[in-house]
Amino acid sequence: MLQVRPVRVSDLPALECFAEQSGVGMTSLPGDREQLFGRIRRSMASFASDAGRQGDEIYVFMLEEDGEALGTAAIVASAGLNEPFYNYRNETLVHASPSLQVNNRIHALNMCHDLTGATQLDGCFVPSPVAATVNFLSRAHLLFIASHPERFAPQMVAEFPGWCDEQDQSPFWEAIGRRFFNMSYVEAEHLISTKSKTFVAELMPTYPVYVPLLPDAAQQVMGQIHPQSELPFAALLQEGFEAERYIDIFDGGAVLTADARNVATIAGSRRWPVVISASMPTNPHVWLVANGKSVDFRVVQTQACLWHGQLWITPEVAETLLVSTSDLVCAIREEVAA
Repeated sequence: MLQVRPVRVSDLPALECFAEQSGVGMTSLPGDREQLFGRIRRSMASFASDAGRQGDEIYVFMLEEDGEALGTAAIVASAGLNEPFYNYRNETLVHASPSLQVNNRIHALNMCHDLTGATQLDGCFVPSPVAATVNFLSRAHLLFIASHPERFAPQMVAEFPGWCDEQDQSPFWEAIGRRFFNMSYVEAEHLISTKSKTFVAELMPTYPVYVPLLPDAAQQVMGQIHPQSELPFAALLQEGFEAERYIDIFDGGAVLTADARNVATIAGSRRWPVVISASMPTNPHVWLVANGKSVDFRVVQTQACLWHGQLWITPEVAETLLVSTSDLVCAIREEVAA
């Protein structure tokens, strides 16, 4: 049965494999065993914590079927709490001269940390992506937020790797970043994934970047994403995320934002006590069901039936979810966020 659960130490080989397959730009999957192991340990501590409010937790999830790891995703409770979280903000600057009757509106990029403190959806990666599978993983970790809203911020953000060519060259990086860092895009991304991000503030320009002065190739990839991220990106757009105001400071990739209250899966989910039965009292529907736990968090997609305020599930599903009769689950019918 397809399910989503918290990461554990035994997942390290799978994460190493994912990191190798993910390519440049996926900084949440560093190609370093110790970094990945540290991320696992931090995630396990986060799930085990009795967090009554938003902190510096990172929650890493694994998508699996019959014991085989198929993908991973993560939630950073507070982006930029322990290290800088910078983006470029799209702005329009007005340059006017009444005497010449000239009024120009110019697209500019301003480095900012507006999204510091927002909850970040991070590192959604499925090596063999199928839309239904990616949607399930994406919505599953949103159900963790719905189950534990006190752990997360009202604002949500998701960054996506920007476009680069077959030689891992980023036109956006070549136009801006390389001029201040004197290193390749691949080298810069490696620094981001393995070291502190403080060098961003130390080296990147703090004054506005006038977009019309950038090469056409750089302008064309602003807000674009790597093809590998198209399905996770589409899944969040379907949830109600928007991609207009911010882009990634390194490769110009899209940055999505949303109010957690307006995210479809979070807003549409409800809590119900479960009834465990091999037979259903009426026609079942497809549901996403989360057990609402933390350390033992589980999500499955299954046939279930809502009947007189109770959610009916089969014994097999109950066993996977680690729930008993009358336990509360957090669930949503598939059609709600379709």
